[in-house]
Amino acid sequence: MKKIFLVVNVLLLTWSAANAENCARYIDGDSTKTTPAYSIYREFFKKGLYADALPQWRNMFLKAPGFRKQTHLDGITMYSALIQKENDKTLRQAYIDTLFQIYNKQIECFGEDEYVLGKKAMDLQKYGKNTDLPEVLSLLEKYIKITGEKAFYYYVQTYFKVLVNQVGKNGITEEYAINKYDEITTIVDKNIANTGSKYNKEYKEVKSVIDDLYTTNFADKSNPEDCAKLLEIYLKKYKANPNDLATIKSVYLKTKGCADSTTNVELLEKLNKLAPNYTFATRLANIYIKYKMYDTAIVLYQNALAVESDTLKKADLNYYISFMKYAKEDFPASRDFAKEAIKYNPLHSRAYNLIGLLYLSSGPLCGPGTGFQSQIVLWPAFDYFNKVIEINADADLVTEAQKYISDYSKYLPTKAEITAKKLTVGGPYTVKCWINEETTVKVK
Repeated sequence: MKKIFLVVNVLLLTWSAANAENCARYIDGDSTKTTPAYSIYREFFKKGLYADALPQWRNMFLKAPGFRKQTHLDGITMYSALIQKENDKTLRQAYIDTLFQIYNKQIECFGEDEYVLGKKAMDLQKYGKNTDLPEVLSLLEKYIKITGEKAFYYYVQTYFKVLVNQVGKNGITEEYAINKYDEITTIVDKNIANTGSKYNKEYKEVKSVIDDLYTTNFADKSNPEDCAKLLEIYLKKYKANPNDLATIKSVYLKTKGCADSTTNVELLEKLNKLAPNYTFATRLANIYIKYKMYDTAIVLYQNALAVESDTLKKADLNYYISFMKYAKEDFPASRDFAKEAIKYNPLHSRAYNLIGLLYLSSGPLCGPGTGFQSQIVLWPAFDYFNKVIEINADADLVTEAQKYISDYSKYLPTKAEITAKKLTVGGPYTVKCWINEETTVKVK
């Protein structure tokens, strides 16, 4: 019944909006009818009682849409909440349609301010269709024109993503997109330069995103000629300021698609030396890993780890070092770094999986390769593979862990062998050797 009531009310709003006065300020032209209706719904709205607020809110929206802008802002809040909670596709679409009626009516009655332009653009991108993207683009262009360097970082990023998507459509050319890239880069750079900005970090991330989009979409970096052109353009800037961090970073990002070239490795090495961080370290280390330069990669990860504050990135850096140690067959050190990764991110399934692999590979280290001492390394290994399965964060990794357990179960001791050792299936047992870890007794 409640859903039927809501559907009817949504449809009434759709039908009645067309019959309402364009931007009437008062209900029936009477302020004494309007103020109480507004006050009643606002009291319910402030308490989060949207179902109680909506009847009087609808009355205000339909009969006095010009009374206050707040009516529209509240409507956007309430219908956004309804959309998020609704699973019925028909009713949800009705809510979405109403949400955009509210946006349109606010613009009709109060004009295009930065809030309504940005918010409508985001919701149109979220709930609309591909055919709505030109309007999303138009709204965000107006938003950026109004806000200038105060533009919200996420709106700037979304604008450029949509713009790139629309190149070749509706008269939008590559040249137009490149010119817009230069405009928004100026905005982003000003916000990055303002180190006291609340969103300084976010603007830096946006810079990376839009630079990647630019270099990915406006040059074919698999084409040596295009790479040569990019290098020719941007290396002039680098040569003019060879030790300026901002210049080096900009040039690297613009030419990154050509990136295993000697020049780009040089840029990346200089960047990592001037400002060691997670991004530069991992990119550069990946190049070194290709050439099996594991020690050099480890140093990069450790330098980044020393300055990194984000716990998830610290977890990943420890895992990367762990993997390098594994590649060098330094099992104890590999485990230590994997456990550090888990300390920073208890759900780091790759770290659990790697420890399982270390133990799985320890049969020849802890015994002759066959027999009881080599078999029992599987017990703690299976514990870690089961942890990967329990976390269930990566389907491929779960499948891999399950396969290890399935393939190696045949090498477990038999129940008779366990009985002969005077052990109990499922009982506690500490595996010695370098592992030195408590586990439980397991059999085939």
